Amino acid sequence: MKLELLRPAHVRSAVDIYLRHAFPPGMGGRPRITSADLAGHETIETLFAAMDRLRATDVEGCRRYSLQLGNHLYPFMKFVVEEYLVNGEYFFSIDTHDELDVRPHHPDYSAFQDLKVHNRALKAEVESAWRMSGLPTLDDLRSLCEELGVGEREEPNGLRILLVEDDLAVAFAIRAWLCAKGYSVDLAHSGEATLQALRSETLPDLVILDYELPGLDGESVLAEIRGDVRLAGLPILMATAAKIDLGRLGRVNGVLHKPYPRDLLFATLQRMLAARCAATPPAVR
Repeated sequence: MKLELLRPAHVRSAVDIYLRHAFPPGMGGRPRITSADLAGHETIETLFAAMDRLRATDVEGCRRYSLQLGNHLYPFMKFVVEEYLVNGEYFFSIDTHDELDVRPHHPDYSAFQDLKVHNRALKAEVESAWRMSGLPTLDDLRSLCEELGVGEREEPNGLRILLVEDDLAVAFAIRAWLCAKGYSVDLAHSGEATLQALRSETLPDLVILDYELPGLDGESVLAEIRGDVRLAGLPILMATAAKIDLGRLGRVNGVLHKPYPRDLLFATLQRMLAARCAATPPAVR
């Protein structure tokens, strides 16, 4: 939804729907914030000022605002209002905010995996309810990117990208736009599916790898790729909405902080692919 059309009432309605699903009667827990706490804001700008803002992406041209609403099992889940790919267009989404570094040897690992499954199901449930209520969700982004692709279409460039993204709405939106820009794009929605795709005889020219994935996360997938002689030189662009120690990702070729504008994605891909071509002998390409 364009910023000039977005109203505080849209945000309050989204919060009400979120809370009905996240705190069902009889399940316990209380939200930190309700839509009543957001009353009194007459413009979206004043409401945004009352929300948390992820400023790490300011330089990249997309703004992201959030409210930590939690759910009856987990207090850190967030309601998000963000620009994504297209400047000036805002979408509602949920950040499960459950990327804690809980490894298999930790005693709470199994319980935490169950919680993440619950959070993902709740995310899908709430975002579907928003969509049914006519509120702007990332599902709208796909059709918007398809429309933009009509006017920005370029000839096929012969380059193939493996896009690893567990949010299907985002994955389809990015693929639609990249295909319009001339790339061939394959999709994977989990770490395991990514490694399976990379076992094929023909490798992609570049992988866009989401850090937050079900099962094997992006960091684990990266370690598997870099540990395979056949894949060791494959360019990896890591995409993340989480605050991570970039020192742990020293073997990626680039990092994009979500949400990012499409122009930045395109420029980053061009730079990385040009660097690969310059470093690869013609006989090997």
